[in-house]
Amino acid sequence: MLKNIVVGVDDSESALKAAQRAAELAATTGAVLHVVSAVDDRRPLPDSTDVPEGVGTTPGEQAEAIAAGVANALSDTTTQVHASPHPGRPGDALVSVAKEVDADLIVVGNRRVQGLARVLGSVATDVLHHAPCDVYIVKTV
Repeated sequence: MLKNIVVGVDDSESALKAAQRAAELAATTGAVLHVVSAVDDRRPLPDSTDVPEGVGTTPGEQAEAIAAGVANALSDTTTQVHASPHPGRPGDALVSVAKEVDADLIVVGNRRVQGLARVLGSVATDVLHHAPCDVYIVKTV
């Protein structure tokens, strides 16, 4: 039985599909779902005209708003949802949170990139190499 599931989100459709699948798994198994958005300080901040109202302008504020928004959208699917930003690159952040919460499963989407990552996505590849638990890769593209 799964007790803790971690899913990484950003503002992409792929991440939203992976989060929905993670929520379905959490609801089915009674697991707590941890929705994580990485705070990658290397990413440039968007132009303030591109930021939706209610979303902060620092990377941390944006990550927090993204995680909270996705968690809120998933609350109809599963009631045990925690949202949080976490520092680091996305793959590193997911692995770190998985270790912190003693996760049984990390859920990621498969996004296009290069090489092996073209099939799985760079975040999925990073997580696969370092995960302390099982990894579920959701076909999102």
